Amino acid sequence: MQSRRDQVQAYFYVVGRMTSAVTHGRPDVVRPPGRRLSTGFAIGVLIAAVLCAGFGVYGLFQPGGNTSWRTAGALVTEKTSGARFVYLNGTLHPVLNLASARLASGSAAAPTSVSAASLAGTPVGAPIGIPDAPDSLPSATSLNRAPWTVCASPPTAGSVGPPTLSLLLGAPAGPEPADDEGLLVATPDGQESLVWQGRRHRIGGPRVAAALGYDDVAPAPVQPGWLSAVPAGPDLVAPAVSTPGAPGPTIAGRPSRVGQVYQVSNPALASDDLYLVRADGVVPLTRTMAALAMSSGGSTVRVGPADIATVPRAAGVELGHDLPPVPPRLVVTHQEDVPCVRVDVADADAPVRIGTLPAAAVAAATVPAGTHTPGVQADRIGIPAASGVLARVASAPGAAPGAAFLVTDIGVRFPVADDDALSALGMQGSSAVAVPEQLLELLPTGPVLDREPALQTRSPQQ
Repeated sequence: MQSRRDQVQAYFYVVGRMTSAVTHGRPDVVRPPGRRLSTGFAIGVLIAAVLCAGFGVYGLFQPGGNTSWRTAGALVTEKTSGARFVYLNGTLHPVLNLASARLASGSAAAPTSVSAASLAGTPVGAPIGIPDAPDSLPSATSLNRAPWTVCASPPTAGSVGPPTLSLLLGAPAGPEPADDEGLLVATPDGQESLVWQGRRHRIGGPRVAAALGYDDVAPAPVQPGWLSAVPAGPDLVAPAVSTPGAPGPTIAGRPSRVGQVYQVSNPALASDDLYLVRADGVVPLTRTMAALAMSSGGSTVRVGPADIATVPRAAGVELGHDLPPVPPRLVVTHQEDVPCVRVDVADADAPVRIGTLPAAAVAAATVPAGTHTPGVQADRIGIPAASGVLARVASAPGAAPGAAFLVTDIGVRFPVADDDALSALGMQGSSAVAVPEQLLELLPTGPVLDREPALQTRSPQQ
């Protein structure tokens, strides 16, 4: 009876003949197929084992032999501690922060992770860098081009104090007033302003507010920093006239006085037109300008269309073309809603938007700012983590580009010295967005990011 061994040998014998028949065309070759492959595999394993043993013995006597990182300006990190160094002139210099490391090395390349053993024996110099420069930098692909939103949150119920100024990037748009609606705001010093269609108009005193019908409305409290984010329009004050009270032209057979307002009623058109008397004639008024003209006292004088038709028009005078034609209806804000200014920095032609956002949403999307000037700069900042803004101060059309700033997620703006510094930080000037200077001034300013100060030595305490 055949044993198991005989059966296995017979199986391999048959398989070998079949393999020879397929590979050589006949089943009875002298050398069995696959012998060369088996021999080569065995020799390869032996050579690999010898090489591994050789490298192991070399590592015992020469540990940490990696020197590929030793290139001028290389940024390296020690694997265990995470300490950062820049390799300059054969010396490792500790760096204060990531921005300084990139500026000193002149490159935005990723740091090379090196073991402590590989760093052993390399001279270590004094620390270098820019104190208080950012240690977290946005990448070129994470630069934020979202709209900037500035909100003024009133004190919580039952508390006193100035409103909280918040700056958010990428906040959703809130409800906006209609075209015939405005927002009455006041800064802590009591100065009131009317915000209408993306412009702010300073109200020239209580009499003006009363003439516009706003004397019984409580203004929304805002900070000067909030107001500065809104482009300024003309002040709401009485129109200037020379020699007020002096004799004017004869109207309806009676002498007029400079500064008087005449109301011309036309029953056929169901209209009332308003005119201001000047020394050289009359000038048409809007409802708003008429209210401003009468804010210092007095009332309108009613006449008919024929009475005003023969009166000369004052030449080259246009009043109130940048003001609302009719005093806007006021939007009343509530404790749970806060007034906000929205600026689309990615579109220079986009108008400034005024709206409201839920107070809870604004508080949840922001964190307290660091050292800043209350009232003028933002008290709370909302910038998404690991992002930032490369901004240039918006300049007039045709003017040279403004200064460049890097705004990081800690809510600080850092001036960037030049294009070389931008390149070292991994960014290009073409990626910058134009931001109005008054918006940038809401953020505290950090040190200038420049290559020269990044190479200066610092004491360990800095």
